[in-house]
Amino acid sequence: MTRARAKVDPAAELGEGDAEDVRTPPTRRRPPGFTSSEATTSRTSLAGTPRLPRVYLPRRRLWERLDRATEGAITLLVAPGGAGKTLGVGGWLRFTSAVQASDAIWVEGDESLVPSHLEELISRRHEGGAHPSPEVPRLVIVDDAHTVPAATLRMLDHRLNEAPDSMRVLLLSRWDLPLTRLVPELLGNFTTLRGDLLRLDEAESATLVEEHARTADPRVVRIVAERAQGWCAAIVLAARSIAGAPDRYAAARRLADADVPVADRVASEVFSALAERQRHLLLCVAGEGVVDVVTAAHLSRDSGARDVLAELEATGLLVTRVPSVTRGSVTSHETRYRIHPLLAEVIRRRLLAGGVDVSRARGTVVRAVRLDLARGRRDQAFARLVSVHAHDEAAELLATGGVQMLFSQGAAGQMADFARAHPEVVQSRPDTWFTLAFERWWADDVSAARHWMERIVEHAASVPESAQARSSDELHLACVRLMRACLGLEPTADAIEFAQRTVARVQDAQNSGERDMAALPVLLLTLGSALNWVGDLGGAEASLTTALGLSRSYDLPALEGSALSHLAFTELMSGREHACVEFALDAIAMADAPHDARRPRFAPSRAALALLLGTLVDLPWPVEPIVASSDAAATRISRSDLCTQFWRRMRDARLAVMRGSAVEAEQVLMTVGEVPELTDTSLPHHLRAALLLERAFLAALSSDRQALKSLAQQLHDDLDLPGEAALVTGLRADLDGDRRRAVECFETAAAEARHAQPPTRVFALVCQAQLLDALDERGQALERLEAAVVETETRRNAVPFLGWTRQGTPIRVLLGRLAKSDTSAWARELALAAEPLPDITTMFRSSTPTSEERKVAGDVVVLPALSPREREVLGELARGATYADIAATLFVSENTVKTHVSSLYGKLGVSRRRDALAVARSLHLV
Repeated sequence: MTRARAKVDPAAELGEGDAEDVRTPPTRRRPPGFTSSEATTSRTSLAGTPRLPRVYLPRRRLWERLDRATEGAITLLVAPGGAGKTLGVGGWLRFTSAVQASDAIWVEGDESLVPSHLEELISRRHEGGAHPSPEVPRLVIVDDAHTVPAATLRMLDHRLNEAPDSMRVLLLSRWDLPLTRLVPELLGNFTTLRGDLLRLDEAESATLVEEHARTADPRVVRIVAERAQGWCAAIVLAARSIAGAPDRYAAARRLADADVPVADRVASEVFSALAERQRHLLLCVAGEGVVDVVTAAHLSRDSGARDVLAELEATGLLVTRVPSVTRGSVTSHETRYRIHPLLAEVIRRRLLAGGVDVSRARGTVVRAVRLDLARGRRDQAFARLVSVHAHDEAAELLATGGVQMLFSQGAAGQMADFARAHPEVVQSRPDTWFTLAFERWWADDVSAARHWMERIVEHAASVPESAQARSSDELHLACVRLMRACLGLEPTADAIEFAQRTVARVQDAQNSGERDMAALPVLLLTLGSALNWVGDLGGAEASLTTALGLSRSYDLPALEGSALSHLAFTELMSGREHACVEFALDAIAMADAPHDARRPRFAPSRAALALLLGTLVDLPWPVEPIVASSDAAATRISRSDLCTQFWRRMRDARLAVMRGSAVEAEQVLMTVGEVPELTDTSLPHHLRAALLLERAFLAALSSDRQALKSLAQQLHDDLDLPGEAALVTGLRADLDGDRRRAVECFETAAAEARHAQPPTRVFALVCQAQLLDALDERGQALERLEAAVVETETRRNAVPFLGWTRQGTPIRVLLGRLAKSDTSAWARELALAAEPLPDITTMFRSSTPTSEERKVAGDVVVLPALSPREREVLGELARGATYADIAATLFVSENTVKTHVSSLYGKLGVSRRRDALAVARSLHLV
């Protein structure tokens, strides 16, 4: 057994004492069907199984179903907490004769149970003794399966559908898990067992009541059983509370008449009956979930915490011991305990109600947290203060280190809950508002973030400038103004200028007493993102690089990953695709952090997008079409990240081109979604130029002269980019067949191009080389081509070498000629890649509809259903074949071809070949 959880479930316990002794004491009534002979033949040697109490109630109905169900691939046992799942299965392991339980593996379910770990356990072979065939996998039991990562459940679901014979898994969960059911259940590979199997019948309930209430009074048994209705934990708790009363029947009547649910009432009474020292320790550690002895002693300031926990654990009810945990190759042997959920809820209510005990516990925990903060240990500090309702101290921590805590420990959800639960506390502390605003901003909850940002701006306006002495306040206000600018709530230029002045002032001051160290790198990151958007790429690189360095210095990996992903886009837009790929890979590696708190939220999807855009332009060309991921979590982009939103649209358009559809790519670029900042007229200068040039290349593939003319005019008149406008004019002149004018335009474009993305100058040089060679000016052609190769060697952008002219020499011919004389490895790679391919204009000519053809096809609403033979005939028509050629190719008569053509015309709603091809191209039928 591995990573066994020694969880003693009070729901199935009968008595106290040595948990390893499973004999029935002679002075107690034996549970129905349980004999001492069974105890002597049980598998007491199986290490790591849940520890059974001294007197144990057999769960025979459950055991019988488990014997049959665990022969399949997956068995899911679903029941609420306290129903007895753990001890029920633990007893089955010890007493069953089923061979699959002979060497089962018990594993504790939590977030550390990643797919690879569980797959390794599933793949283990049997180890000696009586066991199934070696080909049959060992049974793996996962306790608390509802806490395992979603990726682990997806792995199990995949194996259940693809290879069910490769595993045997028993999952114990408090609720249903997202696993495929219908087909696996029909095939016998999946079985679900419900909590009804664990509900106690009258005899079993009576046994529990008698053992814990220390009375066989049938009236007491009946009252408790009726109130608990077969729920083990409630029966045990109720019976224990009655056992301490002088008149057990009167106590049972009071329990029956109370409006409080039995579990809450009896758990509260059990807690009140504890010793003062025990109550104090439980109040101090109740919010920990699982607590080790050292932490318990630290939080309660009780050096004897180990003995107190051992006393509580001895009852087998209030506190249960959790066994050692293995992380990789390291096994932790510290003793850890978990408070029962029912008792934890009672403690939570007791803390809320207050009192002398609560005040003492609160003060003790606050002192322990302050000591941790003085030592630089912020882990769990905020959660511990909130758990003991130290609201003022929690607000102070939000103000002094909230942002750093957000990135290093992942207290995001706790912060939002604290603000919702205690509005009066945060209302009186304006210095906490930025933490709350940025936490919501980081979670992409824009509406909630905007609420806090507006309050910060209003508060700053009401405070005299002379009173704003803290550098953290300046940093917070500057960051808020940048965030508001992203939402269009104030001018971006003004927000950027204010942020730059603030950064310079804070850095010059070198204020080592900054309250929240994360405030400066957060502002630098937000500033770098804003500078990327407006096109100040040099400033963005400097700001993001500084943010990256500070994030590493302060150990803020989430900020570090975000800075790397934004830097990847800075490099991409600067025309350094190769550097973009390196930064993107580093950012993606940050997403493999072992804890969610240390993972950047949107950086992985942002980095993946930058990586794809950076590698799409490189060699070798992909063999299969690239399909954008449909996983919403993997492609999530913040609504306020306008730059990434823009480049995602560019990615979709480029992937559409790679699939052979220039029309679809045009439609993607024309769609702006619900973000007003992504409309053509509201885009920043450099992004609008990139968008117009992207449309120009698509218009050239579609032979759309009018669109090329309009785009050139916008580039020249609206954006004042004569070089980029000349490139588009040159593409139009090439389309018109005016080679000499096209050469002149490309010359102008190469000399006056401003933006590096897309590489206008390189496009112009390559197009000019193709046309000069066609005009017999081969020497100049090779010079231009060589210059283009040199300029792209570092950035490895091969897109300009796809062959964008119709009147020039095919690019593969020119590259092949250059490769013979050029020793550049990049030139040889380009020549080798271009050798088997036609120019891109040739590839799209037969399948891309012109603007006139789209008008012809505008009336076709429903996609016609063509037969396979009609599709073949249509393809031959697109190649320009005659009826005789088609007949020879398809081995049919010309009359048969004419019949298919006539049917085609009818389905396409046309009367001649030209119109048929126009409709077919517009509908992507050819």
